[in-house]
Formats: sequence, structure tokens, C-alpha cells
Amino acid sequence: MIYDIVTEDDYRDALNRFLEICEAPKSDEEAKEMFLLMTLMEKYERENCSFN
Repeated sequence: MIYDIVTEDDYRDALNRFLEICEAPKSDEEAKEMFLLMTLMEKYERENCSFN
């Protein structure tokens, strides 16, 4: 499970895992992991992909 996204490689790994979870039936643990990944990816995008 991914707990932090620091680098672009971490982001890609998280995105791949997120897509993997989305394609399969979800257990409660996978659903929790999916929401955690969404939160971490959004945080990474705000901090690193903003053009403000």
C-alpha cells in the first residue's frame, strides 16, 4: 500500500494501482486504499502540478 507520494515515479505507481483497483471488484480494504490514493494524488497534484 502507498502511504505518501513524493516523486513523479511515486505518483505513477499510485496512479497505476488506482487504475488496477478501479478495474476489479473491490473489497473494503481496496475501497479504503482507493480513497487514500485519490487523496494522496490530489495532494501531489496541488503541490507539484499547479501553474499558479
